[in-house]
Amino acid sequence: MRSKVVDTQSNELDMKSIRSYGMHGALGILMGIGAGIVSSEIIPVLALGSPLIAPVIQGVIVLAIYGFYMGYILGGQEKSGRLLISGAIAGVFGGLIAAGLLAGDIIHRKSLFDPLFIILFFSGIILGLPKPKNMVLLWASSIFGSTMGYGTYTAGQNLAVYLNNEWTQGGLLTLLIAILFALFAIGIAGASIAIGMYFTEGIVYMKREIPWFLKITKGMGIVLTLIVLFIFTLMFLSAVKYATTEVSIDVSSGEGNITLYVPVLLDKSGKVMELYNKTSISGSAITDIIETGHGPALRISGSGAIGVSMNQTGGVLATDPQADDEFVNGFTLSTSNATRYGEIRGPVEAWVYSENEGATLSFSIRRDNGWGRDMRIRTESPVRLEKGWQAVKLSVGSLMYD
Repeated sequence: MRSKVVDTQSNELDMKSIRSYGMHGALGILMGIGAGIVSSEIIPVLALGSPLIAPVIQGVIVLAIYGFYMGYILGGQEKSGRLLISGAIAGVFGGLIAAGLLAGDIIHRKSLFDPLFIILFFSGIILGLPKPKNMVLLWASSIFGSTMGYGTYTAGQNLAVYLNNEWTQGGLLTLLIAILFALFAIGIAGASIAIGMYFTEGIVYMKREIPWFLKITKGMGIVLTLIVLFIFTLMFLSAVKYATTEVSIDVSSGEGNITLYVPVLLDKSGKVMELYNKTSISGSAITDIIETGHGPALRISGSGAIGVSMNQTGGVLATDPQADDEFVNGFTLSTSNATRYGEIRGPVEAWVYSENEGATLSFSIRRDNGWGRDMRIRTESPVRLEKGWQAVKLSVGSLMYD
């Protein structure tokens, strides 16, 4: 079937061909995603191998299928075989780079598709071999597509988590939004590389008859991708939520008035956390932050049974290991010398002041990272206070949940 050569010097681009290339590029990448992810998750486990081989497996499968499909679209069986080999080599190349970056702790795997976008980022330079001009054009298109795709995917995750936290009745719609963003993000990457091929291959798109086995492969691949997306997105949304910090203090003054100084949470810079600006009080009491010889403290003055609580909602920590570590370990208690509470297994002591003798205190801090870790710092039982400053024992522990 004849192909019309594109005049690359012309200012009049064949927009119909560009749209067709982009559409088939998106379909081609979606064909291999499901098989690539499933294989990269299962094969290293079955082979008892390093999980770092997973990006290589994923890259080879995804880009080989992509190249095989795009080859038929561009020029039939001969070109399909050439692009299949180029795609497989590009997958190995990108997969090794992704594995090296992960192994060197230069990047962190924040989501299911992170290795894929890294692989696609570097794939263009191999797909353009052996011509230097083609290598540059296809690498530029793969960089643009993977960067835009990753940004779209991350935006979709953040939007889905926001809706999941704020819109409790919209579970199905939230799931659909997350899946659509993921499909769009992956499609952007595949379409961008395909459009780069439009300029490097120098042919106008012409509709070709696709072999039956490739039609079946396309249908099965896209269905498998949708299944994988549905399962992993459902798992993600069922587990992830915003990080939260909750502080609760219960005081019984006995007879008369009482004034207590209790420790407050400090951020990594040593400042009192913002949640103390929104204190909820039950009973007859007032609170304020003061400076003491042991550091900042929350002063509670009142009588009878007093309850003081405050909470703060943070961001999504599941996709940012550095932020998660800071959330778990990057805080201190103002009147205690303990640090890195996420690594403590046992009691710590904090200074508490009571103006009178006989009051009882229950103190509890809960830090939930929203992704399976619930930290507690608390008194095991109500503490009967003496007059003046005293060291109060607090238990520290973490609970992992699914």
